[in-house]
Amino acid sequence: MKLKMIAGVLTLGLALPAAAQAPMGPMTKADFMARGKARIEAFDANHDGSVSREELVAGITKQMGSPPPPAMIDGIMGNMDADHDGKITIAEAETAQGAMFDRMDANHDGSVTPEEMMAMQQRMQAQKPQ
Repeated sequence: MKLKMIAGVLTLGLALPAAAQAPMGPMTKADFMARGKARIEAFDANHDGSVSREELVAGITKQMGSPPPPAMIDGIMGNMDADHDGKITIAEAETAQGAMFDRMDANHDGSVTPEEMMAMQQRMQAQKPQ
């Protein structure tokens, strides 16, 4: 359970930086998915329709300004690479991000408010091992 929660934090991390660039207010699932897809596409350096482990490391390094911890990459790959082929396809990313949106949408109204996003981050932070 804790591993799933950690992977969820990491998946949320891929979608939220893009979401943070949007005006604050409710975000529909379509908007959330489009922003997550754009982030994955930006990481796809060779434009083959999938993100390799190396591309993921490079993309996150560019985003964060320093290389991510290996555990972070392991968590993202474990959560998003459904067929375990070492690559995250757009379809795999969309599945993981769609599930994350559904968990964030606490009142199930089809949109996520900044408060719902923050609540999800806080729940997942509370689940992180110390």
